[in-house]
Amino acid sequence: MNPIDGKAAGVAAAATAFAAAACTACCILPLTLPAVILVSAGGVIAVLDHAHGWATKLAIAVVIVAWAWLAWRWVRTKRRIARSAIVLMTLSTLLTTTTAAWPWIEPAVFNALGVIKAKAAPRV
Repeated sequence: MNPIDGKAAGVAAAATAFAAAACTACCILPLTLPAVILVSAGGVIAVLDHAHGWATKLAIAVVIVAWAWLAWRWVRTKRRIARSAIVLMTLSTLLTTTTAAWPWIEPAVFNALGVIKAKAAPRV
């Protein structure tokens, strides 16, 4: 075997590998990346859906503790609580209340939007 033939074969193999890598980066990656991102986002949403119960309970506890802390601070210092703190706490209370009541609100909201929620398939 001629050493030049071996070198040419190595160069051809390297060029082929480089071309394959370039095609992958150029063509396949843009086609598969959105699918991978959507699947990952779906997994994150599913995890968050299962975390709804304990996360809502934690949010309720945090809001109650925050209101108690503001009341304790007001009693201790006898100074007015800042309007921004009251506004933010009121907004957080409304948001937490809406989140806690979501199982009862959801059917009305979905019905108003025309969304039909599919029933879960029975587990085997």
